[in-house]
Amino acid sequence: MTVSELIATWTEEEREQFADLVAECLQREQKINLIRATMRSNEKELSKSTDHLISRLTQLSQGVQACNVYLQDLYLRVAKPKGSA
Repeated sequence: MTVSELIATWTEEEREQFADLVAECLQREQKINLIRATMRSNEKELSKSTDHLISRLTQLSQGVQACNVYLQDLYLRVAKPKGSA
């Protein structure tokens, strides 16, 4: 429930009596809405960044595996016992 919805149920006397409180609540509600919008934007950016990181880590893993295969092949070529063809 928003502040406006709440005070809509009040009498005119209640609105006048709590005018300062209502004004403060409206300001806070506005700040909360701005923070909420910022958080949504940040969550989207974080999600994109996480997806990008996962993609790059996958590429790195594939590169490391390819290097491992290549190094194993080199090792086997160098480590052959003498006299074998």
